[in-house]
Amino acid sequence: MMRLRLLVPLLGLVSMSLGAAACSEGTDGDGEGEGGAGGEKPTSHAGSGGDTSAGAAGETSAGGACATDGTGSLSVVVAGLPDGVDPDITLDGPDAQSASSSGVISLGAGNYIVSADPVFDDDPIVRTMYTATVSTPSVCVGEGTQNVKVTYSIVPSSNKLWMATGKDDELAGFASADIAETVMTDASVSIDTPGAGSLAFDKDGNLWAVGPTIGEDMLVRIPAAELGASGTREPDIKIKVPEIECFPFINHIAFDPHGNLWLSACGNELRRLNANDLKTSGEKISDVLFTEVEANQGIAFDGAGNLWVAGPTLERFDAARLDLSDIDAPDLELSIATAKGNQMLGGGEELAFDKAGNLWGVAGSTVFQLASSVLDGRGTKSVKANVSFDIDVLALPGTPAFDDGNGLWLSLADGELGRFSPEQLGSSAEPGTAVAPDLLISSDSISTSLPVALFPAPQGLPLYHSLPAD
Repeated sequence: MMRLRLLVPLLGLVSMSLGAAACSEGTDGDGEGEGGAGGEKPTSHAGSGGDTSAGAAGETSAGGACATDGTGSLSVVVAGLPDGVDPDITLDGPDAQSASSSGVISLGAGNYIVSADPVFDDDPIVRTMYTATVSTPSVCVGEGTQNVKVTYSIVPSSNKLWMATGKDDELAGFASADIAETVMTDASVSIDTPGAGSLAFDKDGNLWAVGPTIGEDMLVRIPAAELGASGTREPDIKIKVPEIECFPFINHIAFDPHGNLWLSACGNELRRLNANDLKTSGEKISDVLFTEVEANQGIAFDGAGNLWVAGPTLERFDAARLDLSDIDAPDLELSIATAKGNQMLGGGEELAFDKAGNLWGVAGSTVFQLASSVLDGRGTKSVKANVSFDIDVLALPGTPAFDDGNGLWLSLADGELGRFSPEQLGSSAEPGTAVAPDLLISSDSISTSLPVALFPAPQGLPLYHSLPAD
């Protein structure tokens, strides 16, 4: 089983340093924390919770401080994880150690901060994320044995492929197990909420979506804790951008590596909403504006933080210039032709990067790939796709997404969703020759021309909600 330590704050990350809080004598800190994401009223970190008071135990000196002479034991009890998924626990103190199972740990005396990072199972499509609460985040270890319970719970939005639906229930989540083979199935979770356009996840598993109609909220956030079961869900954050006055107001959204949300907006504009402005509802003003971006469509960030924009040509705006508003031309502009037949594709309409840094795109009913080697340089170029093939002529896919097995998921014709295997993604076909997906999902829960997103995204993809590197 793979354990991944997160180096940035994630949903449910428990790392609560209580500094020099005094330990009360003789307290047995084995209280069970309140379960993480799901069931409870959501907060901005849907998996966080539990008792954050000192609640320490053990020997104290005459002045009440935690004694540091001698040794003691800490009994760690882990709950909530399935077989094969190990906890990721850190004991930070005089005798710092880590733990990956329940058990009694011998430690040098003193005060310890107990934290537990999120962990993940293994899954060929999309993993389950587990976040933890710690019953006693600060514990005084001395003579005798003190107790700590670490309780993990599933992040409800994880282990699912998510789509906008084009139906009354605007969002659909398909559990990994339900789409592991060709099948006709209903969505595992159907959500009625005012968000029906482009989708993006933040690191906590909260789902951001473009609002459905003009005059209503342009962006909404559905908390991760509300995405575990079907029903009507009210967004906990609703945002309007009054500067945007045309329609459709937002073509696509994507988080940059710093948690700012970029909008491919109408009027040939790219707008950035600062991460700090995403914490509350209301009218928000973009802090960066790029204008004169012709007919901009899908957007994506590469591993270096450069912004790529689909449209009549494929455009790259370098990361170094993304903090200031700009009207200058892109750093690189590409016109793309198919790998076979030399059919012109323009710059595509939807974009996604794979783990190797190759850029995949959709242009009408054609899927194409540009090798990472042609994505460097500056100026204006004509390039040939490294791979290209057509899909069903009735399919007009939205944003594609890669899974943990390196398969590419696309919405297809009405009521269909398909996965193209890594083997299929390695070869091209003549224009006009439709390639059927290796795995086809038929569902009355969805329509067509829909974006796809998975949470969490696989490790190695340049997405804000991807699993971090080991």
